[in-house]
Amino acid sequence: MDKIIFFDIDGTLAVRGEIPESNLKALKLLKDKSHKTFICTGRAPFYAKKLFGHLVDGIVCCNGRYILYQNKKLHGEAFSRDELRTYLDLLDKNNLGALLVSDDCSMAYHLSDEEIEQAKKEYGKTRIQPYDDKITVYTLDIYYRDRERYLNMVNVFKENLVINDHSGIGNCDCSTIGFDKGDGIAYILKYFKISKNDAYAFGDGENDRAMFREVNHGIAMGNAVDSLKNVATYITDNVDQEGITKALKHEKLI
Repeated sequence: MDKIIFFDIDGTLAVRGEIPESNLKALKLLKDKSHKTFICTGRAPFYAKKLFGHLVDGIVCCNGRYILYQNKKLHGEAFSRDELRTYLDLLDKNNLGALLVSDDCSMAYHLSDEEIEQAKKEYGKTRIQPYDDKITVYTLDIYYRDRERYLNMVNVFKENLVINDHSGIGNCDCSTIGFDKGDGIAYILKYFKISKNDAYAFGDGENDRAMFREVNHGIAMGNAVDSLKNVATYITDNVDQEGITKALKHEKLI
């Protein structure tokens, strides 16, 4: 039976947005073997689709809340109006800014001009829009300006969100407590009628524990956090040392 493999991006499949040549070759080999491949990320749908959509069969975006298959939307778990209002109120009360992620854009909420310009450089000028309460929101990236505000933010949202820091660069993507990467994977397995035993997940961060929950084969990168290694079925080498290729060979997938 064909297998399905899920990859986190940053620190797993890619290094600072660049996919090593060995990982590109590995993705092609998986395709040649007719296995399904999905990226599983906290990134926005339009960003992940543009950079990685041609490399895999599908993408789990927004930490599980948005699913693309063959570059078309398969499923979405949008914030309810009450849920979004809760997050916005917490941002307001704690002087925090965010990018609110929708299908085709991210909306700036209480961000400085400098933060908006930086976001435009990363995502494209037309992808960053002013906040509009009529637009559907699936997740948010929260911004902070120093370590003290970061720690406060984690505490403020601890009942609602898992904060995934982007390597200390001043912003974080968020996994919701109610629907995470694992729930996105569970939806896909049910949709394609694939068993957990035929599902594999590669990750390096704390939020990737949710991926491992829904598959029987959880592979932690050598550069992964200890908490993920502790629940992995296999620990491979670092992302920049052909860790993915080595693990795929170990699992007899290529």
